[in-house]
Amino acid sequence: MAGTKGPDEDGLKTAWRRALLEGSSGNPIVDKVGLDDASRRRRLEFFELGSEDEACLDELRAFVRAHVDEIVEAFYAHLASFEETRALLGDDAQVARLKKLQRAYFLRFAEGSLDADYFESRLRVGAVHARIDLKPHWYLGTYGLYLRLLIDRLGEHYRADPDRLRALVGALSKVIFLDVSLGIDAYIWSGYVDRALAQEYRRVAEVAERTLREKTEVERMKADLTNMIVHDLKGPLGGILTVAQLALRKRGTTPESQARYFEQIQRSARDLMRMIENLLEIDQMQEGRLALRAEPVELSHLVSECADEFRAAAEFAGQSIQVLVSEDVPVIVTDRWLLRRVLNNLVVNAIRHSGTAGRIELEAAYEEGAVQVRVRDLGRGIPLEEQATLFLKHGRRAQRDRSRDDTGLGLVFCKMAVEVMKGTIGVASAPGAGATFTVTLPAAVER
Repeated sequence: MAGTKGPDEDGLKTAWRRALLEGSSGNPIVDKVGLDDASRRRRLEFFELGSEDEACLDELRAFVRAHVDEIVEAFYAHLASFEETRALLGDDAQVARLKKLQRAYFLRFAEGSLDADYFESRLRVGAVHARIDLKPHWYLGTYGLYLRLLIDRLGEHYRADPDRLRALVGALSKVIFLDVSLGIDAYIWSGYVDRALAQEYRRVAEVAERTLREKTEVERMKADLTNMIVHDLKGPLGGILTVAQLALRKRGTTPESQARYFEQIQRSARDLMRMIENLLEIDQMQEGRLALRAEPVELSHLVSECADEFRAAAEFAGQSIQVLVSEDVPVIVTDRWLLRRVLNNLVVNAIRHSGTAGRIELEAAYEEGAVQVRVRDLGRGIPLEEQATLFLKHGRRAQRDRSRDDTGLGLVFCKMAVEVMKGTIGVASAPGAGATFTVTLPAAVER
């Protein structure tokens, strides 16, 4: 085969078949190349592969399984169109076996479990190609082919949600470049590298490093800009709130029609302030800078305070707020302000999406060693397909459809805040049957 060194074409086919079909035997390569637990974690950190990417890969699993066969077919059709790679494929039976192996290899992209076994499987595939003396540019080119085939299909599937498409392609690109790096490791470990290849590897590594560095810089600039805008907004917004509150304190001397205007101004200003606080605290939680201020919290008082704050807004929308707190709910130790912010967001959402003449219930109960706080509305409910992305930062399209005034960040904040408090949040809903959001927190005292 042109561009290879070593065996003739028949010998190359034999080596390819034996290597791919028997390449899983032998001692672990991951240990031989020095990729211990710390090194693997460092590699994942460098490629910025984290929990959000694992969630994206997990979301891709069903999509990949649905398209794996057509992608594998397109992959081998492309290989067959080049003499250099066609020479490796062999007869139809050999191609069928290779497609089966390729299918299993491809599905691992969407497993989201980047453990030692994953590293080992990728290193072995690279070692197989190095053993049959396949030029690295053909081997590495297959990753570009995978990415193109997937992006084409993802673009069609997520055409209506470009934000989610961007997140999924980002996670997919990271894991493919991780595989590229492991392929390079395998070639080096196999003793394949010469000076020209080493220079090419350095160039690819520099490009990847520069891309990651530029991405980090853009994200830093975006965060700085957000913080600056939010900081500048809080000043004038606080002034608006102050004026509205002063006017309402003098309600006895203010015509009722004007007082209603000031009430609306106050509600809108509070909504804006809540959105600003959500933005700031989401950023702090993402960077691990939000410190909990733990203190004893009496849930009956906290829930009642929240209901009192939003009762006027609920009545203005034609709704009522009812508080139901079980007598056996214990005092918990958590961040009172953060939990109150969570309840505020959930109650505001309930008011927005309940329609008129509805009832909103705030409940607190002690169940199975944990405290549960529920916010229930009787509104139009949430379709099941939207519930999966309800708490995701990059899955807010469905929430924007529910209300033009809803940024979707409130529920993102709630999930992140509850998890910081070592709890969980979930939703139970169906179209036309309202929605119940449940916050579960560990009980802080022995019963």
